[in-house]
Amino acid sequence: MKRIAIALVMMLWMYGQSAAAADMQLLGETDVPVLSSDNVQLVANIPEATIISASFSKDEPYMYANTLSGISVYDISDPANPKLTGKTAQAHFENEDGAFGERPDGSKFMLIGYDPVGVTPTFEDKSISTGKEIAVVNVSDPENPFIASRIKTTTRTHTVTCLSEACEYAYTSGSVDDEGNPAFSIINLKDLTKPFEEKVHASSVGTTGHDWDIDSAGIAWLTGLQGTVAYDISDPLNPVVLNSTDEQGLHGTEWNSFIHHNTLRPDGDQFKNRGKGDMETDESTERTGDQIRPGEVLMVTEEDYLHPGTCEDEGSFQTWHVQHLKKTPGQDKSAIEPGTGTIEPLDSWNSKILDTNIDTQAGFICSAHYSSYHEEGFVSIGFYQQGVRILDVRNPADIKQVGYWFTGMQEVWGADWVPARDMNGVMTGGQSNFVYAYDPTRGLDILKVTLPDKAPEQTSAIEAPISTEMIQVPASQLSDALQEKMSHKH
Repeated sequence: MKRIAIALVMMLWMYGQSAAAADMQLLGETDVPVLSSDNVQLVANIPEATIISASFSKDEPYMYANTLSGISVYDISDPANPKLTGKTAQAHFENEDGAFGERPDGSKFMLIGYDPVGVTPTFEDKSISTGKEIAVVNVSDPENPFIASRIKTTTRTHTVTCLSEACEYAYTSGSVDDEGNPAFSIINLKDLTKPFEEKVHASSVGTTGHDWDIDSAGIAWLTGLQGTVAYDISDPLNPVVLNSTDEQGLHGTEWNSFIHHNTLRPDGDQFKNRGKGDMETDESTERTGDQIRPGEVLMVTEEDYLHPGTCEDEGSFQTWHVQHLKKTPGQDKSAIEPGTGTIEPLDSWNSKILDTNIDTQAGFICSAHYSSYHEEGFVSIGFYQQGVRILDVRNPADIKQVGYWFTGMQEVWGADWVPARDMNGVMTGGQSNFVYAYDPTRGLDILKVTLPDKAPEQTSAIEAPISTEMIQVPASQLSDALQEKMSHKH
């Protein structure tokens, strides 16, 4: 506990230091080498320490950045030049997927999952959390964010996800209930000053859940140790299983060597269930893009930074084919046996090092992590020390790399397309051509991306010419954040 307390004191010291260092700096002012494709350009870098994830307001041009020292609010009216407006002092780890609520009355807030540790020095409860707890950060005033409440949970809070824009309910990533059964917590947030765990619900991804994603159709996707499961959450207290990945999504398979981490499902609101005689029955790896309909592509990050071997063996970005989302007759409404669904894999993509005959040394973290979808059919994704990759998923059965950004001294946890906005600062529903790359080592990299304008079949994949010599930081010199992550069992 003493070691944790010292670490938290250091984080709070960094909070004050990083606030002073948050001015804009171009990478060209440093000695870090850059390797990027012609269509990816660094616009700026904000060296605020330990940024991990961020969320965006829908009706105002603000970004809420989650760092190890608290929540930082930025005015992104000019996405190439974010301006820091306010900050909380809130040392924690790691909350790698920021949950954000935005209500009609103007209330805006972030949910911070404390896993494994966190502290709120400006709140009445200043105790050090040792996990299974959530802090609510009110960010309604971008200049004065503050801690509104804390709530303990039964299950693990590695990530916490709002079920709707108003975020009256949220689900934890989950672990086990008091009897040791796989479960996640359902949090009631109707009163932000008095949130509470309303229910503990059975989980269908094993004893370790990782993250939820709510698609445009309102379907909730839970990833975890034993694959990915779709839920109907129209009744948030009684979610109903609709389908899951098949046996190929189980832990220990080619498609899940460690854990299913997070998902994207574009065009979910255009999805239509296939009838019994309308199912594709070919081998999934042989399917072509013309066999796949709108809303049928589930994009899954498979995280694996522990697998020995080359980058090709570490965690991949994957596409899976969803042909129906409906309750099977006789099936338990609340749960499903992992691996018994009909969602089948289509394709996967890994980062690569040129010296692929050489085993990956500790610190060559090549795994896929958080990603973001552009409506033109492209994904921006963080690959830890392998930087940012731009992937063409217009043909989901043939993923292609069409852009990259790499410095040799980085650990990108996520890469978001910045939302496009109208003249009033309100999201248009589309994405801009800017990407924000979140890096606990470098801070925030702002990239400008030119997307291919040719049809998928005419667009060539490109390779990043990265060799082992370009990886400048061994494992022993990675940030404390990634060191902790590598030693912390998901």
